Amino acid sequence: MQNVVFKFRRPSGSKSQQPSRALTQALHCLGEADEMQSLLAQARQSGKSVAIEVFQTRDGQPLLIHIKKEAA
Repeated sequence: MQNVVFKFRRPSGSKSQQPSRALTQALHCLGEADEMQSLLAQARQSGKSVAIEVFQTRDGQPLLIHIKKEAA
């Protein structure tokens, strides 16, 4: 998926683990949703990308999903 970056944020000191395949696929679907198209178009026009950040608890459970435009 072009112009979309996925980031996973955990509290400092928590063990690093890869997100599950199901979570990764769900985030890809989110990035392709109709509701995201205007944000993706705006980011593309301004030369930026869209970052989908997943903030997780210490044990890796998703707590918050934040979407923003950022420099490419």
